[in-house]
Amino acid sequence: MSKKKSITIGLIAFVLALAVTTVLAIMYLSYTASSRRERATFIVNSVADQIEAKLQARDSVTRFLEIGIKGNDGAMTIQEFQSIGQYIFNDYIDIVNISIAPQGVVSYVYPMEGGIAERKNIFEDSLEGPYADNSKLSGLPIIICPMNLEDGSYGLIIRRPIYLGEDTNEESFWGFSSVTIGLSAFLSETNIKGLSEQGYEYKLTGINPISGDSRIIMEYSEKELSSPVEAMISTVGGNYWTLSIAPSDNWMNLWEILSAFAIAIVISGLFSFAASSYTSMKANAKELEVLSYRDALTNLNNPRSYHEHMDELSKKKLPYGLIFMDLNDFKKVNDTYGHDAGDALLNIVAKRLQNSIREKDRAFRIGGDEFVVVIHGNHDKKFYEGVIARMRQNVAREVTIGEVTLNVSISAGFARCPEDGTKFEDVVKKADDAMYYNKRLMKAKRMAAEKKS
Repeated sequence: MSKKKSITIGLIAFVLALAVTTVLAIMYLSYTASSRRERATFIVNSVADQIEAKLQARDSVTRFLEIGIKGNDGAMTIQEFQSIGQYIFNDYIDIVNISIAPQGVVSYVYPMEGGIAERKNIFEDSLEGPYADNSKLSGLPIIICPMNLEDGSYGLIIRRPIYLGEDTNEESFWGFSSVTIGLSAFLSETNIKGLSEQGYEYKLTGINPISGDSRIIMEYSEKELSSPVEAMISTVGGNYWTLSIAPSDNWMNLWEILSAFAIAIVISGLFSFAASSYTSMKANAKELEVLSYRDALTNLNNPRSYHEHMDELSKKKLPYGLIFMDLNDFKKVNDTYGHDAGDALLNIVAKRLQNSIREKDRAFRIGGDEFVVVIHGNHDKKFYEGVIARMRQNVAREVTIGEVTLNVSISAGFARCPEDGTKFEDVVKKADDAMYYNKRLMKAKRMAAEKKS
C-alpha cells in the first residue's frame, strides 16, 4: 500500500512539476519569438531609413540637373553638362550615368565613353509610354526599378520632368533629367546585404505606379517569407517600397521547441532554464535601457534623452541653439480622422524633420505634436532661418494616410546659447516665445486671407 501511495505521490508530483515547467517553457518560447520580432523590427526600420535617405540623395541629382537647365533657360552645353557630371560622379560611386532628354529625346549622357548611340538604349523604353506620360502630367519624378543595365546587371532610374515655366503643362514642359544607379552598389551602401549575415532572409518590393502590381526589386530567398516584419520606404514622387525580413530558420526552430519541452520533462532542466532566462532577461534589460531614450511612436529621441543631453551641454558650457516647433491644427486631425491617423501623421513628420537637419544635430519629440531640434555649435540667424525653411518645406509636402490627404504646416522659433541666454531655462523660454509668436503671426495672416476671400 505504501509503495502504491509512493508511486501515486510521485506521479502527482511529476504531473504538477511537468505542468509548471511546461507553462514556463511555453512562456519562454513566446517571449523569445516576441523579442526576436522586436529586434527584427528595429533592424528593418534602420535599413529602410538608410535606403530612404540615400534614395532622396540620389533624387537630388536630378534636381541638381533641373536647376542647371532652368538656370540656362533650357540651353545647356556639353561642357556644362560634363562639368556637372564630373562633380556628381565624385560623390556617388553607385551612379552609373546621368542624362538629359529635351522633349523626351536623350541628348547628353555622362560618362560619354562609347557615344550616346551605344549608351542611351537603357533610357528609351522608359521615356515612352505610361511612365513618362504619368510623370509629365503629374509633374512628379518617377523611379523605375528593377531594370536590366547594358552590362547585364540590375539598376534603377530616377527621372524628373523639367518645366521652364511655373505651371506643369505641355507648353512649359522641357524634357527629363535622369540618373541611373547600379542596384547592387546602391544597396550595399545601405547594409541590406548584411541582413543575410545576421540570419535573415529579405525581400525588397515596390508597387508599379501605373498598374498597381507588386514587383520584386531584390530578394535573398525566392521562397515565401514566414511571418515577416516589414518597413515602408518612401522613394520619389509619392511612391513606396516595402522591405520585408524574416529569419532563415523561422522565429523559433524545431530544435529550440524540442529543447524547451525536454527541459519541462527533466526537472533538473528547470534550473538550467532559469539560469538561461535570467541571462536573457539581463541582456534584454540592457537593450530596453537603450530603447528607453527613444520615443516609441516616432523613434526620435524622447524627453528623457533631451533633458540629459541638455544637462551635458550646459555642464560643458558648449554653444548650441534650440528650434521649437509644433504642428498647426493637429488637434483637428485627431478630432476629424482619429488618433490612428494622428499617430501616422506624427511618424511621417518626424522622419521629414530628421531628414531636414545635419547628422550631428539632434531631433527630439517632447510632447504630443511638439518637437525640439538641438543645433550644435555657433551659427548666425540666417543659418537657423535656413534650417527652419527646410523643415517647413519638407513637412509641407502632402501626406497621404489611407484615403485621406493632409496638408501640414508648422510653427517654429529658435534661440541660441549664449547669444540669447547663458542659462538653459532662458534659452528655452525665448525659443518657446518665438514659436508662439510665429504661430500667432501665421494665424493672423490666415484670418486676414479668409476675410479677403
